[in-house]
Order: sequence, then C-alpha cells, then structure tokens
Amino acid sequence: MTTLPTNRLDDLGARYRPLVQQEMRAVIGDAPDGMYAWMRYHLGWEDRAGRPVTASPGKMLRPLALLLATELCGGRAEQSVSAAAAVELIHNFSLLHDDVEDASDTRRGRETVWTFAGVAQAINAGDGMFTLAHLGMYRLAAAGVGADRMVAASRELHEACLRLVEGQYLDISFEQRSDVTLEEYLRMAEGKTAAMFAAPFAIGALLAGAAPPVVDAYREFGRRVGLAFQAVDDVLGIWGDPAVTGKPVGDDLASRKMTYPVIVALSGAGGERLRAAYADRSPSSADVSALRALVEAANARAITEEMAVVEERAALDALRAAGVDERATGLCAEFARILVGRDS
Repeated sequence: MTTLPTNRLDDLGARYRPLVQQEMRAVIGDAPDGMYAWMRYHLGWEDRAGRPVTASPGKMLRPLALLLATELCGGRAEQSVSAAAAVELIHNFSLLHDDVEDASDTRRGRETVWTFAGVAQAINAGDGMFTLAHLGMYRLAAAGVGADRMVAASRELHEACLRLVEGQYLDISFEQRSDVTLEEYLRMAEGKTAAMFAAPFAIGALLAGAAPPVVDAYREFGRRVGLAFQAVDDVLGIWGDPAVTGKPVGDDLASRKMTYPVIVALSGAGGERLRAAYADRSPSSADVSALRALVEAANARAITEEMAVVEERAALDALRAAGVDERATGLCAEFARILVGRDS
C-alpha cells in the first residue's frame, strides 16, 4: 500500500534529499577537529578552510531508494530518515577509502581528502564516518521505530557493509589477474555495487512493516538494478563521454581494469590479442583506441548492455511476483531507468 502524494520520482527526490542532508549534518556534527572537518569537506559542505560551501552532494540514490521503499510500503519517510542518512554515510565512507585505494586526485571536481590530509588520515576519516553511520541508526528509536525493526534494519546494513568490503577486495585482487571469469566478476559486483542498493530497498520496506516476502522482493529489486548499474558503468568506463563521466576517455582500458565487457572480449575469438595487450603496461602500449577496437570486435558492448536490460527486467519481475502494486512498480521502474541511464 503506497502513501505517496505524487507519481513523480523527481518530486519525491526533492522532498527526500533535504531531510537526509539535515539528518547527516546532525550525525556528523560541527566539531572543528580535522577528522570531522575532512568529513564535511568530503560531503561537500565546507571548503578546506572550513568555510561553508555548496558543492554537489551527488544524486543520493541510495537514501532515495530507502525512503521510496518506505513510503511505497505504507510508511513515512520522516520515520526512516536516520537509516537513509546512515546508508549515504556508508556510501561516502567507501568513497573516501576508494579514493585512497585508486589514488584518485579528484572527486566531483574537488581535491580528494587524502591528497591534502594524507593517506592515513583519509582512512581514519573514513573509519570515523563508518562508525557514525552505524551510531546514527540508533536515532531511529527517537522517531518511534520499535526495537525489533531497528535491530533488523541494522543487521541488514551491517551485512551489506560486509558484502561491500568483500566486493572491493575482489575488485582489487582482479588488478593482478587476467583470468577473471564472468561468475567471479558478478560476485564482485554483487558486493561492491549491488549490496548497497539491495540493502536500502530492503531496509525501507522493513521499517515500513512490510511482510517478509515483500521485503525480500525489494531487496532482490535493489540487487538486480545494482548489477544493471554496474554493467552500464562498465560501458561508460570504455565508451563514455568525459564531459559526462568526469574521467578521461577509455579510462578503464588505460588502467587495465577488469570489467564486464573486457571479460566478455577476453573469452571471445580475439581474446588472446586483448590478453596480450592488457598484460603490456609499458607507456608505448597506452593506445586506448586499439584496446577499444579489440573489445568492440567481440561485440562486448552490446552483450554488456543486454545484460543490463535483462537485470532491469528481472528486478521489476521480482516486485510483481510478490504482488507489489502497479503504482509502486511504476515508480521503481522510473528509479531503475535513472540508475542505469536508460529512457526506454
């Protein structure tokens, strides 16, 4: 049973995001110590000198997912907002650590924290944000959430965090291998990417008091659209417009990243040539266009895009199989289109 006053996801996002931002600020606080200041900088609230700024917070899709599921299942966003803020803080903790692990100099057009605070302090700031996110879940009690639901929601988030870290472990381990299988890759993507879409949808439904089969369906929806999101991200990493992605053209190929289209191409007829090219990391081998041509020759882009379509359809089928009404399914379909960048 939905309680939403609108069928427009944009309108819902405009209502949800200020609620989440306000809750995140309450959880992070305004302590002047460097660690907290670096958190606020990373979140786009302050500049390096601690002066207030208005930087892009990103699309905040994960908290949007949680609050959407809450209201689609008959609950109130205001009651679940502490969980939504926690999910966004967990996502940002992972980005703080990702920037260190990937040696990324910029994020959303700004210097990354480790570039001026140092690697050790950036890791520490991420650890602090991770802890604050989980402490923030206890604020659900003040919003009237019962102990049983609060514990269940916290467990869901903890399990998703473990899947996230497991996925990151696999992704890093793939950097030293040229024999990654699609099965291994999908296990990585289910952790690193899909877990933090599956959990928000499940937590939102759970906090609204949905029946277990409905909670399971929303979790499966999030997992499937998370896999579709990763597939599309892999396509953009090779063929995306730098003006849109914020990365150099063919960045994933230049860094020899093991992505879905690359693994597809490696298993194809011309796979040995690509394998040899991927193994050569000398400066003279940095011809991204040649690597892209090898991937394209295996029809890997179309295969990856089709995989995203299949996962998106399966996500919606999971909701329909659980008896989720058409209005809710329609809004979830709109969310999926935004997430995977498809308009049809």
